[in-house]
Amino acid sequence: MLRGKRNRIIADYDIGLTEDWYPIDLDPATSTGWPRTLSGELGLTGDSKERLVGRLSTIQETMRRMSTPQLATAVWIPEPQSGEVASILGFGLVQLADDQGPETYLESLAADEGRRELGVEFQNVQTWTAPVEAGLAVGAYNLIAHTDLGEEPRVEERTVIGVFPPRSKEMIECIFTAQSITAYDDIIQQTMGLVATIEVQLERA
Repeated sequence: MLRGKRNRIIADYDIGLTEDWYPIDLDPATSTGWPRTLSGELGLTGDSKERLVGRLSTIQETMRRMSTPQLATAVWIPEPQSGEVASILGFGLVQLADDQGPETYLESLAADEGRRELGVEFQNVQTWTAPVEAGLAVGAYNLIAHTDLGEEPRVEERTVIGVFPPRSKEMIECIFTAQSITAYDDIIQQTMGLVATIEVQLERA
């Protein structure tokens, strides 16, 4: 066997989200009532409940349009009484081609620096690598300006973090998108703290 040959796949994995993260229900059979059910379970009433129901419904529809079978999603609601969602997480497995790995992933993340397209400008990109229990984490912080025509400019904070288990043909990708610039005290530290909880079960490919 060649040294470093990838001969493992991820049979199962888990991320240790705190109790104020809630999975987004995208199942067509049950998802219709999810925003109102969750808001009620959080003890909300009146305006704050209706505000959160509206936010969850919008997020749910956006995730439904974007979702793939491999993608799991969750929302962070640390202060339910505000009626606001602080952050959205999308995470799932990504199959790696033979020429893909931590180095090429890092290069692709760094390439976003200064990128501009219609209505979007990457104003700041920071990248890093760090060992975690499940493997090597490769991440990027993005500060993105959205200048959609006819709307007030807004700034979005995001981290994109890939975890590469040793000798695996797959990686786990996590994308944390803050819903306001003040949602996190330190988005890099806090989201890396969650990524560090990832546990993987590997099996031979």
